[in-house]
Amino acid sequence: MSDSKRQSIILTGVGLIIIGAIILGFALSQPKVAVSSLESDASVQSSQQTYDNEDVSLQTKSNLQNYDESNYSQSDSGNQNDQEASVSYPLNLNTCTAEELMTISGIGEVKASAIIEYREYLGGYTSVEQIKNIKGIGDKVYEKISPYLTV
Repeated sequence: MSDSKRQSIILTGVGLIIIGAIILGFALSQPKVAVSSLESDASVQSSQQTYDNEDVSLQTKSNLQNYDESNYSQSDSGNQNDQEASVSYPLNLNTCTAEELMTISGIGEVKASAIIEYREYLGGYTSVEQIKNIKGIGDKVYEKISPYLTV
């Protein structure tokens, strides 16, 4: 066997080892799936199959769905009211969450996430006026929300 052929075989082997190591590193860095979530998914699927196999009229199914939806909507609105009641103003821009920011009138999900991203970029706010540097927060919006914020 010639030297050039031997070198190409060795380089191919080294390349395969490197690719294998990269794939192994990627696989090990992925988050683990909890066994309990897999078990609960399996139990939900089996209960759905049982439910589908039973002779239940369409009207009863729709009544059950309406009942479940009304319960969920009531519990969701209760959670929002509880969250708004538990927020105390003024909010510290360096420690507040996006959910807390969204309780202020004039701040939606996009502005709240922009405020937090800018906080991470700055390493922390030194004054409330720095939020004027965020796109969508001008003088009018600042005047409206500044009483609810602190540093």
